Amino acid sequence: MSAQLDRKTSDKAELRRQQILDAAAECFKKRGFHGASMADISKSFGMSCGHIYNYFESKEAIIEAMVARDLEHTLGRLATLSEEKDLLKALLLRTDEGVQRRMVNSGMDAEILAEAGRNPKVAKTVQDTDREIRERLAALVEHIHHTAGSQPDPDTVRAKTTLLMAIFDGLMIRAIRDPEVVKQNLGPTVRLMIQNLLAG
Repeated sequence: MSAQLDRKTSDKAELRRQQILDAAAECFKKRGFHGASMADISKSFGMSCGHIYNYFESKEAIIEAMVARDLEHTLGRLATLSEEKDLLKALLLRTDEGVQRRMVNSGMDAEILAEAGRNPKVAKTVQDTDREIRERLAALVEHIHHTAGSQPDPDTVRAKTTLLMAIFDGLMIRAIRDPEVVKQNLGPTVRLMIQNLLAG
């Protein structure tokens, strides 16, 4: 009975954490990381500042948790992708989803990157996360080539992985510079770029 109660308490706490992260993301999008206070976050969530501090000790801790959550989601998608028999085909089928996700979340992603440029602790979190995603993606790129019967050298795999990530990073920037780009049907062209990049 005690274990079940502990699990329910833990689940409730995790739900609260996720709700706070969602509320904080909205505040950061509207006011920026430094413009949004813990009071703003607590007000938007309907919880006292003191209560939020029971879950996160600072705004910096909230950003780190956001990056960790994004990493978990991304690694989950890559793990699902790695189970596909035809990796390249599966990757291309998910391109539209990836394009939209990158552009829709552009404001929050840019805010985190801006903070990483100022804050060494956040920078380390962002860079460690990027490294882990990059390594997982590189393994998929290498597997795609091996399946096609080619043996790319490590430098080629790294370069192709970097370019693949740069495509989506670039879409984030374009969505901020030109909001109308979100309305464009970029999927077919991005799929062609990825196919040409990975099939060769």
